[in-house]
Amino acid sequence: MKTSTKAALLSALVYPGIGQLICHAYRRATLFILSFSVTAYLYIEEVIRQYQPLINKVKSGDVALNSQALIAEMARNPIIVDPILVSTLTYMLLTCWVLAIVDAYSMGIKKDAGTSF
Repeated sequence: MKTSTKAALLSALVYPGIGQLICHAYRRATLFILSFSVTAYLYIEEVIRQYQPLINKVKSGDVALNSQALIAEMARNPIIVDPILVSTLTYMLLTCWVLAIVDAYSMGIKKDAGTSF
């Protein structure tokens, strides 16, 4: 398999930045891995923060852990996430992911051709 294809697939299917690692571009790999990881952490942290009251009610036994009880509780107390923050984080994740794929592919093409980057 060509390096370009392998690098793009690894960045697309495994984790953004892994394709740069196989092309030996360690700074770029670190940049993509860190930016994607930090953004994913912030996204997950926001969702957990919004759902924490419901989680606490389930843990304390106030709400049963079944779909009907959870739906009823969410109807009484809707969970509202900040749409601007979630949209921004989503776009950041997707942008990082796509850039990592394109960058890994282009680096793989250069490596296949024998040129340095």
